[in-house]
Amino acid sequence: MEFEHKGQKYRFFNALEDVVFDQVRTVVKRDAEMCKCEKCFYDVCALVLNNLSTPKYVTSEEGALMSKVGSAMKVENVGVLSVEVIKAVNMVKGKPNH
Repeated sequence: MEFEHKGQKYRFFNALEDVVFDQVRTVVKRDAEMCKCEKCFYDVCALVLNNLSTPKYVTSEEGALMSKVGSAMKVENVGVLSVEVIKAVNMVKGKPNH
């Protein structure tokens, strides 16, 4: 979602999305049995984001998003993220939604 304030464009987003997308890409790429289509990829990402304990919503000027992602990941437990990604990959792999 985008909004404008005092002439500056801002974006409201969950900073963990990019971190989750990167982790899911890495796991899916290494799993020979996992479907590589976009639908399965986004299904896995949605499951992971829904299962993380809390989202990390931030607002940022366009072009300044990456620093927010790094600080959000420090808050989230990396081990929890890895477990959630593997669980979601196995769930989608076992019953793809296409």
